[in-house]
Amino acid sequence: MANRPGSELAAVLYEELAVCRKRGIERLDIQSHNQMRVPIPELERLAAGYSAATRSPARGRIPQLKYLLRDAIAAFREENEIDAQLVSALFFGDSLHRVTKSAGELLDIAQRQLGYNSSVRFRQTRHAAFDNFAEFLPRFVAGTSPVAAEEEEIPAGGVPEEEAEPASPPPSPIDSVLAPEVQQHVASTGYIDNGDHFVSLLSQAENITIVGYTNESLASMLRLALARKRAAMLRPDSCWSSVRVVFLSDDLLDRVNDERGYPDPGEARLLRRRLAVYGRRTVRIFLRSLPSRASWAIYDSSFFPPLIGTLFEMPDGQRIVQLLIRRPQRSSRNHLYLELDDTRGHYFSAVFDEIVDSGTDDNKLVPVGRLADGERFRTISTRYRRNVLIDGSDARDWLPMILVITWQMRGGRAEPLLQLRTQRNATRELDRFTHLAGHITQEKTAVAGLEFGLEDPLPMTIAAQRVQMETGESEPGELTPLVTGKYFHPDKEHLFFFVYACRLPDGLKLWARAEMSALSVPELLSVRENQVLRKALALCQASPLRRPARGAAFEIMAQNLILHGYSDTAGRLTEAGATRAGDLDAVAAELSDLEARTRQIWPAYEGDVEVVGLSGFQFREFFRTLLPLYESVGVAGAAEHLTLVRDDEAKRAAANRLFELYNDERVMESIPIEL
Repeated sequence: MANRPGSELAAVLYEELAVCRKRGIERLDIQSHNQMRVPIPELERLAAGYSAATRSPARGRIPQLKYLLRDAIAAFREENEIDAQLVSALFFGDSLHRVTKSAGELLDIAQRQLGYNSSVRFRQTRHAAFDNFAEFLPRFVAGTSPVAAEEEEIPAGGVPEEEAEPASPPPSPIDSVLAPEVQQHVASTGYIDNGDHFVSLLSQAENITIVGYTNESLASMLRLALARKRAAMLRPDSCWSSVRVVFLSDDLLDRVNDERGYPDPGEARLLRRRLAVYGRRTVRIFLRSLPSRASWAIYDSSFFPPLIGTLFEMPDGQRIVQLLIRRPQRSSRNHLYLELDDTRGHYFSAVFDEIVDSGTDDNKLVPVGRLADGERFRTISTRYRRNVLIDGSDARDWLPMILVITWQMRGGRAEPLLQLRTQRNATRELDRFTHLAGHITQEKTAVAGLEFGLEDPLPMTIAAQRVQMETGESEPGELTPLVTGKYFHPDKEHLFFFVYACRLPDGLKLWARAEMSALSVPELLSVRENQVLRKALALCQASPLRRPARGAAFEIMAQNLILHGYSDTAGRLTEAGATRAGDLDAVAAELSDLEARTRQIWPAYEGDVEVVGLSGFQFREFFRTLLPLYESVGVAGAAEHLTLVRDDEAKRAAANRLFELYNDERVMESIPIEL
């Protein structure tokens, strides 16, 4: 402080102004585990004195400080327009009442708007502006102090009665009736733009409730906000206490009369369906990644909610409401928001609660049960979808699943269409290709003993919905029942698949976010080949120690290697795995080189991905279910490759042996790694 120009008081004020700017003027009183209430005694004294001198109705140090700074900056403009503009931008931005932007946002916006490309130069400029403003503040307050008026010369005998200043009028009856929260209630507005202000509020909130139609951009904003929250609190596990997100139900999406610039209503409805699928999926995946202590839920609203927007509940108890004003024919960036503090009666909070309470929880019920006659599923109970397929749970039940093998005719040729599982559309088996799969779910608790098979309405309805989810089409194509199949896990529930085929409509264009692509048979074989090498290498590096499991694991990988033309490597793997003293290092080195040379890079919606294989059931059933179906619909290369397998005695025997091993519950439960 000694090196700063000006008086000692100005130096103190400079430091206090700087700390206010860094914390944000609305957050000076916040106290938490890593933040203390900001001490600013000199600014408090000046603000209180100025409020008293001007008879301001402001109460409390933050309202009084804002009152002082706004008036002082306005007066400061007459002395130094440029510095006043900078100080105003750093403290208030474009707000007229409550400052909703964070200190970091205000700093970035000020630097950008004032044209400073160098952060060093900008820092020097704002330091100089604060120096000058700190010198100005005491003079400004002194000029309005009652002391200044008392020191004016008063004629002997006092002020004549007719020249005396009239007394202040009594408060308006209306003012005295209105509650304090109504008197001081001021709203701010703005454009959605890039959502940075929304992200900033998310990062500061303790609890959030979001009501929207499709929420297609919400997951990315939540992800960015959580990163900011953790950086600000210096805790990598920081999180919200609760997150509630409401979507418009599928039945109501088609009734939204907001065409977004599309002249064809059908095209607009298709876009809304796709956006809703993307929004719901990405939000669910993000929320599932939160720490277990965080409470979260997704709801479907079966009626048009009375408002759309967000309720932010801050750590200090403040509740900020941001209402979204949709603008037909405009992009989401050009929508408006209206932002205000909720009143002490929490009127808006009650509306948000009512919307949530009347919604349907998206955490659907999954039937749990047993297999009946090998081809049907018998329900015993239900569990919520979030509570199944947990690694290491050792749950020994069965879960019913659907798998829809999708294909399409393009240019007179049949092409399989598979989806790449990414962090935007899946929580398990990432970076693998899959046909459309999913849980069979029920809206209500299942009746014990309920059975269903491949051609029954329940699995076929779920399968049709799964295809519709990715295509957006109300009639995405006819389902053909194929087979059922088992998938054993060593440490969680087993899966029972109901497998269907579906030819998608000719000319149907899948949007990029569906992550679906046409793959040829050679491409699929290459993907699986690399997957086999990866699994064999993983087995060498962490092979089971128990004898039965060890022998079965090495046999499974040897048979897979044979199917892809690595008979010699399969022999060396079998020989090395026969005993614990076998030389697995040499085989691992060979496999490592082969795996590196066969890696597959695939373009995805958000950049290239290194593909690690096919989804589990399809990896195991590739030669018995997928290839025969491809052959039957005329996919190029399928018949030729099946002929090669059938005509090669070693490969034919390998395929048959793998079917036996993969369907042996005792064997597959004994192997602790996925093969």
